[in-house]
Amino acid sequence: MEEKMKYSTRQQKIILECLQEYGDTFYTIDQFMELLRGKEIQIGRTTVYRGLERLQKEGAVLKVPSVEGAPAQYRFIRDEERKNYGKLVCLECGHTIPLQCGCIDHFVGHVLDEHGFEIDQSRTIFYGYCDSCRRLKK
Repeated sequence: MEEKMKYSTRQQKIILECLQEYGDTFYTIDQFMELLRGKEIQIGRTTVYRGLERLQKEGAVLKVPSVEGAPAQYRFIRDEERKNYGKLVCLECGHTIPLQCGCIDHFVGHVLDEHGFEIDQSRTIFYGYCDSCRRLKK
């Protein structure tokens, strides 16, 4: 991942290191700010927001856009998750599942052939509820 970084400020490196440390957890900006404060790290909110957005554009962070008024959430993407396939994201717990089946390839092919639109699979996210959260709702 280091070779992909297009910046080298101390604050942005700290943001990336924190995300890597807590790699499986999604954070809103406010939650991430609390995490930094708990580590006695002082970085401004705007710097954190810009850093997370930049990391998302570079492919190091998964951003779950706001859904129904909830704030956006960010999570570090491990190298093995960076393949060119979609992701399933649970709206309840934030669990992410790589979508690695031929179904997405068929769908992407259909959209290209029938609609003339090329989907970037690496940025494709389907939102719903994981098996555990669905069971809790019953």
